[in-house]
Amino acid sequence: MFNSPCLVQYPFLFTRHNVATMKTLILCLLLLSISVLAQDKPQEKPIDNANPWWLSKNTLAFRSTRSGKADIYSVKTDGTDLKLLIGSPGDDYPPRFSHDKKHGVFMTDRDGDFEIYSVAPNGSDQKRLTTNKGSDWDPSWSPDGKKIVFMSSKDGNWEIYTMDPDGSNQVRLTNNNFKDFSPAWSPDGKKIVFGSERDGETDLYLMNADGSNQVDISNAKGFDGMPEWSHDGKKILYSSKRDGDFEIYLMNADGSDLKQLTDNAFGDYYPVWSPDGKKIAFHSDRDGHKELYIMNADGSNQLRVLK
Repeated sequence: MFNSPCLVQYPFLFTRHNVATMKTLILCLLLLSISVLAQDKPQEKPIDNANPWWLSKNTLAFRSTRSGKADIYSVKTDGTDLKLLIGSPGDDYPPRFSHDKKHGVFMTDRDGDFEIYSVAPNGSDQKRLTTNKGSDWDPSWSPDGKKIVFMSSKDGNWEIYTMDPDGSNQVRLTNNNFKDFSPAWSPDGKKIVFGSERDGETDLYLMNADGSNQVDISNAKGFDGMPEWSHDGKKILYSSKRDGDFEIYLMNADGSDLKQLTDNAFGDYYPVWSPDGKKIAFHSDRDGHKELYIMNADGSNQLRVLK
């Protein structure tokens, strides 16, 4: 006999002398069934909202799992006007747009592995740019819109490459036995910052746009990655695990004058500047799952976008 609260509280119900109490028995059994079903019901997975990118001064694009897979949505910075921007059967990551805001590039695994696609600002006119073996990630435009820098495992190891806007003329810029990732072009087009696992640490490196003169500029224990240039090219924003968990830092382009902008017991990732340089969007797991946040450029006034 199974153990039921009804049996404990009303054992006399199961004697043959209490037929009149059968209705109560049925009610107890019904309540027990409901309790068992509730316990067996799987817990709903929290919705992740992550990887923000500014579409305009007051609008963000971001990656969300609200549909059960990762699609791209747009939302106002006050949390209103939520819209689906890019959806597919696979996982999609937010587009990064050229400086004139007319052309975007994003990565998706809709065709089996991660490839890079171009897209119009409204989410239309999606075209596949790479068809490599392995995966292609983190595309970013040159300031003049003539080149796209990205990371790829097509040659067996994650390296940094450039290509033309139509996907042609792919040129390898880094060549070593370690992972190079997250490239971003400087506003003047002369430099590219990227993360690398070489030299036993994961640091940020700076190189010329042709791949020459690769120099470690963060040089710290822990993980430094997800770099983003300030609009004037003087500062680099990034996420680092140097103090035990991922926080957001700001430094000069040569690695000097390091400042920590976030400080909590959770992870803060993928910081990006607003078009006017006064705000920084990022995502954080401080709520138990990934959520979008915006803060002032000095790290103050950190506010969650979607409530």
